[in-house]
Amino acid sequence: MCLLKLVNKQNPLDAAFVPRNLIKDPITKTMVRRCVLQAFMRLNHDLVQNGMSPLVLISGYRSFDYQKSLFERKCTRLVSEGLDEEKAKLKAAEVVAKPGCSEHQLGLAIDITTASMKDLEDPLTEAFAYTPEAHWLQQNAANYGFVLRYPKHKTEVTQIIYEPWHYRYIGKEHAQVLAAHDMCLEEYMAYIRC
Repeated sequence: MCLLKLVNKQNPLDAAFVPRNLIKDPITKTMVRRCVLQAFMRLNHDLVQNGMSPLVLISGYRSFDYQKSLFERKCTRLVSEGLDEEKAKLKAAEVVAKPGCSEHQLGLAIDITTASMKDLEDPLTEAFAYTPEAHWLQQNAANYGFVLRYPKHKTEVTQIIYEPWHYRYIGKEHAQVLAAHDMCLEEYMAYIRC
């Protein structure tokens, strides 16, 4: 499978799609594709060598059914807060991808945080963006094949909220070009098709 597969609301995956080469992170037991774990381990090693705390995988591969349960749980919570069902679905889709529309199903996306934040009630918080580790990632992730998938200044293009914890593996060559041109994956895919 191509590392550049674009998965979003306009480009969903089939419910039966399961990537090959899934392996478990030996520490967190999070499943990702082999190439992702290898690159993440190199990145984490170098991060620590630069005097920072190691990063922790919070989420990796998600099946279609698991993503469906996450989306439905978010919709239920929004309905309990007073939104009607249709508005709840629209609002939920800004935060939690609909089933088939999550690139976590590819096994190429990871949600990460610092070791000190992993035990928070919600370890996937914008506060991660202000850590030294996040700053280091912004400068270096592309050298390991990762890109920040949902940057703050690209929410209108990605149609997903800013997620400083969500990185996508696309390979070093593509990641470096994308980063050099300050593009999100949607823009990069349109760019390379030209």
